[in-house]
Amino acid sequence: MITTQISKKISILLFAALLAAPVLIAGLVDKSSPSQTKSVPQVVAADELIIKVDGVVCSFCANGLRKGLCKLNFVDTKQKGQGIRLDAKNQLLTIKLKKDAKPDLKKVFESIRKGGYKPVEAYSKGKDGKSVRTQKSDK
Repeated sequence: MITTQISKKISILLFAALLAAPVLIAGLVDKSSPSQTKSVPQVVAADELIIKVDGVVCSFCANGLRKGLCKLNFVDTKQKGQGIRLDAKNQLLTIKLKKDAKPDLKKVFESIRKGGYKPVEAYSKGKDGKSVRTQKSDK
């Protein structure tokens, strides 16, 4: 009788382990590094600059970056979030630009680095008004 109960418990535990194994393994395996994810924006507004940034994962990251980026004269700090929005899932930082402002990517990348993160590339509206222009960070 006792061996039958033990056998049933072992069978239940094995069954549960077989069901849980794929879920547990999937959580442990890193399928790609953040910089290799395909999160290139398909559309960029004329008054936006989107930056792919490695290492940003939460709203606290955005707050740290916001402090430095808001000091740049072309950032429209009157917009929601002081003109800085973070998509942590895709590691994309959107900067709202003042009307007719020309962003200085060197200063943007420098500010992101000072915040402790790695800028990968910047996306802006292409000269034709339709395409997305990409510029890689030099470091």
